[in-house]
Amino acid sequence: MIHHFKNNIFGFTLAEVLITLGIIGVVAAMTIPTLVGNYKYMVLQNQFKAAYSDLNQAAKLFQLHHDITVSEYNAANNNSVNTLKEFSKEFNAVLKTSDLKHSSTDSDGNSIGARPYEWVSINGTAKLPSNCDTSGFFWDTQGRVIAFDDPPQAGENGPKVCIDINGEKAPNRYGVDYFIFMFTTDGYVIPWGQEHKDNPDECSDNPYYNCTVASNKCRNTGNWTSQTSCAIYALSNQHPTDSGKDYWNDFVKGK
Repeated sequence: MIHHFKNNIFGFTLAEVLITLGIIGVVAAMTIPTLVGNYKYMVLQNQFKAAYSDLNQAAKLFQLHHDITVSEYNAANNNSVNTLKEFSKEFNAVLKTSDLKHSSTDSDGNSIGARPYEWVSINGTAKLPSNCDTSGFFWDTQGRVIAFDDPPQAGENGPKVCIDINGEKAPNRYGVDYFIFMFTTDGYVIPWGQEHKDNPDECSDNPYYNCTVASNKCRNTGNWTSQTSCAIYALSNQHPTDSGKDYWNDFVKGK
């Protein structure tokens, strides 16, 4: 007896292939924006850590080269413009500078203030001034923008130092790529609002001068005075108001 075996070859129909590709497309459309967003904030977090480290390294080099801390130097000469110029020498190179200050005016005498470009609130809804507006600005080789505020009193921490960690690139938002730190009398840089024995008095309603903000001044909403202590939370990756969430994946996204 002769047996005949039939080979059954199974495959996908064109309709099945198209349906599968459609499902893959829908899933990709739903997940890729999230992955891109997460990557963007991971980059910003790494840039923030690098900026904080570089500020501290520059502060220590300044102390080594001048035999005095930035705080002591700034208090002694009472001139943030000169102090920023000396501090900028501790970076590899300065790409450009701006002499814009809070008192700057245009050729017609109109106030133009100290904002070489626009910064906005954490949620992007309000235009905000620079919190460091007495020294001018400099751009380092990484494009970061750095400025100082008012000189401290002798024996007090200061001045505030503001840094846009990725320069003029977006998003240019307080607490996202624009942060405020403070020099200390012992030669370090700390997030503005972090406790320290030589912190100056707490700020009044408008923290324009050399003062200290409360550590709870980090909110997604409100005026710019409520968005000034975010560097503390960005450094620890801790949500300012919700212990169950983090800073870079939750707070900056408004969660």
